[in-house]
Amino acid sequence: MTACASGGLNEKPAQLPETLPAKVSLDVQWWHILGDEHAPKSFGQRSPVVYGDHAYVGLAQGDIFKIDLSGNQTRLGTHGYRITAPLSLNKDQMVILDERGMVSLADLSLQLQWSTPLNALATEPALMTENRIFVQTIDGRVNAIERITGRLLWSFQDAEPDLTLTGTSTPELINTNQGPAVVTGLANGKLVALNVVDGSVVWEYRITRASGKTEVSRLVDVDAQVTNLGDRLIATAYQGDLIVVDTATGQVLQAREFSTYRSIQVDDRAWYGVNAKSEIVAMNPSTLEQQWLNSDFTYRQLSELVVTDKYLAVSDVAGYLHVLDKSTGEWLGSRHIDYRGAKTDPVPFGDGVLMQGHSTRVKLVTFNQ
Repeated sequence: MTACASGGLNEKPAQLPETLPAKVSLDVQWWHILGDEHAPKSFGQRSPVVYGDHAYVGLAQGDIFKIDLSGNQTRLGTHGYRITAPLSLNKDQMVILDERGMVSLADLSLQLQWSTPLNALATEPALMTENRIFVQTIDGRVNAIERITGRLLWSFQDAEPDLTLTGTSTPELINTNQGPAVVTGLANGKLVALNVVDGSVVWEYRITRASGKTEVSRLVDVDAQVTNLGDRLIATAYQGDLIVVDTATGQVLQAREFSTYRSIQVDDRAWYGVNAKSEIVAMNPSTLEQQWLNSDFTYRQLSELVVTDKYLAVSDVAGYLHVLDKSTGEWLGSRHIDYRGAKTDPVPFGDGVLMQGHSTRVKLVTFNQ
């Protein structure tokens, strides 16, 4: 069973004021309607993926588009099945995950190389390395597939709770004392590093333990992708902690209470996160102490954060894009981007961010003070 990661089951979302802040204007540079907005969307829309000077957009119904920085778009074709996760790309190939529980490798003109059944859906993008493709499915399995042939090399699965949040973490490649490994979060509150060759456990750490009287109160999913700092990782858990881990050994170096299902974003000033209440927090990287907190958007189901030179950008489920001052957390401006709402994450692209909403509109938005 799965539950929606809503950032509050019964809490009322904060209402936006009639007059939105306008210290920064959010300007739409170009936009496209890429599909039939009335088509069934069993899996919703997926965030665009940027590779080089192009963004690749996979629609729920299977169509895939390429868009350049000027907004010129090309329809590459259709996969033929509903796409359940964002695409994964390199210069020659893309990985497509679909409603059949299949993982497929295609070239950038959508010529299929192979398809392999995983017998479970994946809702987060695959990790592509030189020789392997790693996919985590909603039943908690981590699968390693040979990139050339599509052959399933190994699967890892740990004990799963009866109720989990919708979605999974995304595997990340790291180096450990035992060689290359993929690290990912599990629905049982664990962070685990797996040997890329055979899937054996290199190290693991339980970020939080299930507690409470109800299934909902015992949710402890590690759904956010880890933040890879090279020799360290930042990992978080819903109803759990934020931890900093040594990649080589799995030793926990720092920890603080921080419930979230979003990733931690970093720059040279601070670490930034969205907690389970949809409050935005800036933390001191050395001490993990709070530098500022913005609670203007509580329970509005905020997306992943985007960090720019001056600003933080974040979208909400109603389809608004918001901009904050990175130094102070002050709310500087907002714009309603999609009238049907959005559950996808804004993506940095050129001088702005791309945002794809439920109406299949894809817009490039820039920030101007």
